[in-house]
Amino acid sequence: MTNQAVQVLQGPFAINQYGSGVTCQGPTFNIAPFIMGTRNYDWDPTSNLTGSGNLGVSASWQIPLDTESIDLCKERAQVEIKRQQAEADKARLDFELVRLLKCGEAAKMGVRFHPQSPYASICADVVVVIPKPKPPVVEPNEPNPETQTANKQVPE
Repeated sequence: MTNQAVQVLQGPFAINQYGSGVTCQGPTFNIAPFIMGTRNYDWDPTSNLTGSGNLGVSASWQIPLDTESIDLCKERAQVEIKRQQAEADKARLDFELVRLLKCGEAAKMGVRFHPQSPYASICADVVVVIPKPKPPVVEPNEPNPETQTANKQVPE
């Protein structure tokens, strides 16, 4: 006689991690296929070989019952995702600003990569514009010494 059984172990809920300690549990659907078989061997050449076999699938679906905490966790996960994206955007902006400044300084000094260098494209989109100097602005309330002759002393 052979006694066989299939044991289905319910594991923990699926856990999603979003960083900064944010972990949320969700529903879990488990499928566990199984195949079992037995053979009965007898060394007597006049006896018949016997055996049995079966196969099947075990399925389970686990659903957390506290939906309020799940909803709160999902909201917190969205906040964490947005924070991570903002940090990535800030890091990209910092990188581009440093690249702009360094490429501009190099261009002002007349330094650049060889056109056939694989790094030539690093500064290819940076344009250095040297502003024209602005003429000095004379305030209207201040007397202009070149145009004012009333206060000049004339030699006698």
